This record gives sequence, structure tokens and C-alpha cells, in this order.
Amino acid sequence: MSPSRVEALPPYEYPAETKEKLQYAELEALDISKLNEPGGKQALAKQVLSFINKNGFFYVVGHGFSDEEVRRQYALCEAFFDLPLEEKLKYQCDTASGDFRGYKPQSTGSAVLAARDNDERYNIPKFTPEHSSRPHPALIRAHWDEIRAFSRKVHDSLLLPLLCLFAHVLELPDEEHLAQRHRYAAEGLEYLRYMKYHPRSPAADAGAGNVWARGHTDYNTLTFLFHQPVAGLQVRARDGAWRCVRSPRDAIIVNVADALEFLSGGYLKSTVHRVVRPPEDQAGRARLSLIYFARPEAKVVLRPVESPLLKRLGLQGEGAGQRFAHEVTAEEWARARIAKDHRFRTRLVEQREKEIIAGVEQKYYD
Repeated sequence: MSPSRVEALPPYEYPAETKEKLQYAELEALDISKLNEPGGKQALAKQVLSFINKNGFFYVVGHGFSDEEVRRQYALCEAFFDLPLEEKLKYQCDTASGDFRGYKPQSTGSAVLAARDNDERYNIPKFTPEHSSRPHPALIRAHWDEIRAFSRKVHDSLLLPLLCLFAHVLELPDEEHLAQRHRYAAEGLEYLRYMKYHPRSPAADAGAGNVWARGHTDYNTLTFLFHQPVAGLQVRARDGAWRCVRSPRDAIIVNVADALEFLSGGYLKSTVHRVVRPPEDQAGRARLSLIYFARPEAKVVLRPVESPLLKRLGLQGEGAGQRFAHEVTAEEWARARIAKDHRFRTRLVEQREKEIIAGVEQKYYD
């Protein structure tokens, strides 16, 4: 495809910020540009230790992503969802088997289903031989190189430095320990997500409790959410209250997810969050999301690392920090959660299933 055709993609402009006064969570910002400065890693580790048990959501600044790079991905996101439904359905993901690669449509035709599932998603897995045979729409193929560069930059410039920082926080002898379990070339279901929440009428939203995505934790290692000014993302504070999450234009929102909680023996806690109806001055428009889900390699066993910090805190030792009745890999955990969510979302079961895998139960926050 010619360069002029690729560049013809309409530019994306952010919606206006809400003017409503919302109850916002106070989140810390880690400036990762300081990691390689003298004493920078130690200062950032001290900052992590000061907030990580209060809130598993934080901002990353000094990340090296330009506003233009992010908006370019949003332009692709918007263009993808503008494709005809019959075209998008050619690339539907197999969530029944726990596979999120590809397209997940918005539920239609049932008020109950729509209340459970009001978004569209397109998940683009790592650009490795394992996923090379998967088909993609012509739009995605035409911009393959820039999507790949963006995806790889998230992995290399955000994920790996933060994993080394967390290894330092956990006092691991090898600060590459966590990073070596997230090698890009290894098998795994890490992916970039384009997402669109569809606006609903006030009555339809009221029937769903004004919730667009129920309270949940993510099942990966770290989740990276790029700037989107349409409000609605909320984090569950330690006191049980839901507070809105600001999305500064120069910051990337990061949340700790299940796999990192398991690997850290429960010290780094998976963050509970949800999406609700936006404020009235934004409620009539769709909410796009640009998200990167970083996961451990498929065969990594989700057992606590050997950490002096965890040992001092009583999270290391016989049975301490171990949640599973038997060994569970990162891929087994992810597929089990995706498949169970699929069954409830599509009404194959009417009640949420309690156990996910190996004795670990699902938690619900609404």
C-alpha cells in the first residue's frame, strides 16, 4: 500500500475535558526518565514503597511517548471501529476458549446482555512468530509497522524498566528477574487493545446501575492506559469508596494486575477498578481506550519470588503468599479468567462462577 494511502488516515483530536467537579483519587507519578540518573532508581524505589500498598494505580511520566504517537494510535482505533460490523466479525476472538486475540463485538439484541457487555475491543497480540498466522483487517495490515513499533516500545520502554524497578523494590538479587519472565520473543498472550465503550441513554444506564464495566482486577502483570479525557474510569480505594482517575495528557496510567500480585506474594496488590457512565457533559459520546496488557511468558508459574523484603514482612515461607492449590502458569490463569467471564457475559451461566482455577476464587466489586 502506498505511503500516501497510509498517511490519509484522519487525525484524532481528543474530546473536551469535563467541567464537572468529580471526586478524584490522588495518584503518584513516577518519572522513569530518572531511572538511569545517579540515585534515580533508589529515589523511585522509595517512592514506590511509600504508595504501593495504598493504591496500585499510578502515573508514569518521562516515558518518551509523544502526543502525536498516542493520537496516531487513537486515529487507528477510531478507524477500526468505523469499519462495517460484518468486516470486523471476520476477526472475532475465541473467548470461549480463553483467547482474547482479535475482535470482540458489542452485545446487542438483549437488554441484559447489553448491560453486561457494552463495549467493542480489538486485541493485537505480540508481533512474534507465534501469532504471525492470525489474519487482520486491511486497515491494520496497512499500518502494521507503526503498530508494531508502538507495541514494542511499550514493552521495552515502559514494562521492562518498571519490572526492574519492582525487582529492586522487592530486593531481588537479580534486578532482571521479573524482566526475564517477560521476554518479548517468548510465547505469551501480551497484547495492545483498541477499545470503544458505546454511550447509552440515561434510562439504559440507570438500568445497569450507571456501570459500563463492573469492578474487577486485570489478570496480567501491568496494564498501561494512555490518555483519554472522557471520564469514567474509577479505582476502588482502601476504604471501599470509588474515586475517579484523572488522565493527564502527559502521563500514562499504570495499574498492578493479578500476575504481579501472585509473583510478589500479595505485596503488590492487583488494583480494583471499573468504568461508569461519564459526566453529563461527556455522556453522549463514545469512550475510546488505548491499552497495553503486559503478561508473563505463557509457561511462567505464578509462584512468589524469593525476596528478602517479603521474608521480613511474613509473606515468604511455608504457604505464605501462595494462593493456588497446585502450580498454575500465566497462560492457564489468563485463559481460565477469560473463559469464565465469557460464560457470564454471554449468559451461558446466569450467576458468576466462584472458582477460577486451583482453588482461587473470583472476587466481585460493584
